[in-house]
Amino acid sequence: MSPVFAFNKWPHALRATSAVSVAVSAAIILLGCGGEGGGGVSANSGSAVLLKAGESTVVAGTLESVKYRLTSMSWSVLPLAANNPVLYLNNQNCAVADKSDMLTPTAGTSSSPAGSGGSTWGCSLVISAEAKMMNTDADYELVLSGVNEAGQRVTYKRTVRVQPNSVLNSQDLVVGNLKGMSIQPVASVCQPGAALSLQAKGIDNSDPVLNYRWRVVQGPGVVLVGADKPQVGLILPQVSVSTIMVIQLEASTTAITPDNTSVYLAKAVVNVDPAAPFLLCSSYQN
Repeated sequence: MSPVFAFNKWPHALRATSAVSVAVSAAIILLGCGGEGGGGVSANSGSAVLLKAGESTVVAGTLESVKYRLTSMSWSVLPLAANNPVLYLNNQNCAVADKSDMLTPTAGTSSSPAGSGGSTWGCSLVISAEAKMMNTDADYELVLSGVNEAGQRVTYKRTVRVQPNSVLNSQDLVVGNLKGMSIQPVASVCQPGAALSLQAKGIDNSDPVLNYRWRVVQGPGVVLVGADKPQVGLILPQVSVSTIMVIQLEASTTAITPDNTSVYLAKAVVNVDPAAPFLLCSSYQN
């Protein structure tokens, strides 16, 4: 694991006061060069993805390959200063993605080799910032890149800016008991109305965790069966378009309150997609 940032892992818990910024608007499209690729990365405010320390947000990205089908797509983050807060990325390898491929190959000509018809892939990323006291903004370069079957790479970049959190800065953070936890499955694509079960993983068996709290922090509200247990079940909502849900779990040996810093925290992302090519859910385990 990189000492600066981590992918699809939660090696440190964030505060129970973490919140997801649900607005992903003002989409800004960066077109690819050379005519083969297109797409973009959406930002939730202006030209940068903004969030505060100890909070999370969701960014949506799209890649298009005009002539050849895409074979891979992933996100990466580069901190622009050594002391920036850690960023945790959920769905970094686009295990949950909307993939539209044209399966009929195009006919080749003397001036244009045959291609497979192209692809349009979409992928949403959950970004969570470390709960860290800070006095100035911290910038990162967020990159969405993909490769098609001809070996061509298309890359789009966006600035991520983590801003100071006045709530964190006004409190005395206790970090001695912060531990890791994950949710399995960490990412899923499901049909509307499908049943899904999520399980807490990575809790030290010698640590008697007595308090659990599951919440939907982005997306439509649903009934969570066992919201105070280590495993939760839900029926996904009926939606007419692809819809991202982010589900958060907090766990602690003591009561879960805004002042309790000895808490595990993890998130899972679910894409509820009526066009998903399977009956129920396809899930990705860490």
